[in-house]
Amino acid sequence: MSNLSEFFNSYFLWKEAVAAGALVGAICGFLGVYVVLRRIIFLSAALTQVSSFGVALAFYFQAAATGWVLTLINPSTLSLILTLVAAYLFALKRDFLKITQEGIIGFGFLIASASVVIMGDKITHGAHEISDIIFGTAVVVSETELYLVITVAFVVGVVHWKFYKDFIFVSFDPDSATLFKYPVKLTNTLLLISIGAVISISTKAIGALPVFGLLTLPALSSLQLTEKMNYVFILSVIIGLVSAIFGYFFSFILSIPTGASITLTASVIFIISSVINRCRTVH
Repeated sequence: MSNLSEFFNSYFLWKEAVAAGALVGAICGFLGVYVVLRRIIFLSAALTQVSSFGVALAFYFQAAATGWVLTLINPSTLSLILTLVAAYLFALKRDFLKITQEGIIGFGFLIASASVVIMGDKITHGAHEISDIIFGTAVVVSETELYLVITVAFVVGVVHWKFYKDFIFVSFDPDSATLFKYPVKLTNTLLLISIGAVISISTKAIGALPVFGLLTLPALSSLQLTEKMNYVFILSVIIGLVSAIFGYFFSFILSIPTGASITLTASVIFIISSVINRCRTVH
């Protein structure tokens, strides 16, 4: 009880972080349904690494730049640009450079991951921030980052509200969509770009590890509890939101890294959902 009281009495320390985390949990929970059902989980992992690479690259440029040039280098902007470019390239599928989509994704994941590690080792200024972004250990979110998360979540939410039926149709019945002359490639590209935008801004705010976890685990949990698509989306949003909020809470009272706490909370919910599904199937 004392831990709970201490947590709420310290709201001025975590209000922006929890608000950003909850919003990221909700929007990633929603988008994660597409990620899981389309079997592009590795894609989300690759995009989070590309986003981390963009932030690390910005810190590298900042360390080398001086004067007015320094003010032009913004980690959020560079991360967003690189992640959107990567999402577009991944959307090109097999006709890009005559290699498979999995090959492109694997290449992007590996080169981004290696580059982040090397830059984190070479940059003394900003090395701690790079570690925070990769693992999500930061517990402080600035108002600017919170507003960016709100803005991107709102724009992506509007896009998905307007094109919800198109995204569903193209994602889960592409052959019929092609037959009815839907713009399948354009719709897929728009979907991946919206996921990339959320990943980029969310990674800068709360870290790559929790973003990847929130893009995967809430959707997996909701699929254990229901087979109705509308309910899957709703449950995934709720689970993502709850995972983020309780992840921050456990991080605060147990003094453990925030990103790991959020990811572990979502993992526990997935385990509970799996047990419920198993018990329901047996009976």
